[in-house]
Amino acid sequence: MKKIIYSILTISITLSAFAQEAADKKVQAGLVVGSGLAFQKMGTKYLSNNGGNDLTVGANVNFSLSETIGFCTGLEFDFETLKYSAPGSKGENVYYYFNDTEILRNQNVELTSTSTEVFQLTERKQKAVYLTIPTMLTFRTKFFGYFRYFGKFGLRNSFLLKSHVNDAGFTLAGNDFLGAMTAKTNDNMIIKNETVFFKSAFGLCGGAEWNFSGSTSLVAELGYYYGFTQLYWKNDGTVAQIDRETTLFSSGVNNGTGNDVHFSNRATQSQVMLKISILF
Repeated sequence: MKKIIYSILTISITLSAFAQEAADKKVQAGLVVGSGLAFQKMGTKYLSNNGGNDLTVGANVNFSLSETIGFCTGLEFDFETLKYSAPGSKGENVYYYFNDTEILRNQNVELTSTSTEVFQLTERKQKAVYLTIPTMLTFRTKFFGYFRYFGKFGLRNSFLLKSHVNDAGFTLAGNDFLGAMTAKTNDNMIIKNETVFFKSAFGLCGGAEWNFSGSTSLVAELGYYYGFTQLYWKNDGTVAQIDRETTLFSSGVNNGTGNDVHFSNRATQSQVMLKISILF
């Protein structure tokens, strides 16, 4: 029994010695990749959430504030696909006007122009690229052999770099809401000033670090991020202002009111992400 205890102690001390280089480092930096699912909480009944996904690549830096407390930041690029469908829970068809690759605001619509068409939306995929700066506190254990474990909490602050949408639906012959429809996809469509430039999410993560060689570590973490900022600008004010500044609408011909109802997409976002990083 004593031999077994001595053997376990000897192995533990030996493994701890190998992990000491990583444990003693004040700064660890390296590459990170991740993938996750996106969940939009809708603020409008005209559209429905169909989920989404995220691919993350970038670089992280971990600063050791003490042996068991650290601070993680870095630069990450998020490549997101967000999915919506129409009609939403309100059950009304959704339309917009467009010209070539630009989705038009109502104030820019020229119905007399032969290049202006009306589109009935059924599915939308928004492709967005964000630059993200994580700011998270890390609480970690001491090394057990080659491994130590950690929890994180903090913010992921993201800045929009580019965005476009791919839409599926129908065009209406002669812009007639009661006329013939032709199936169509509108790819790489631009909507100016619709997506908010900044978004932020509060995150909780847990994971493990494997010090597999010298001061080099492989890190895996799973996190949940709760978004508390709006993804899209809210158009408010008088009815006339909303009508001018929005792109989406429910047609008065079909909604039973006799009047077009203009609206903006409204949503906040939560994410579940798995990230793998290698730190030096």
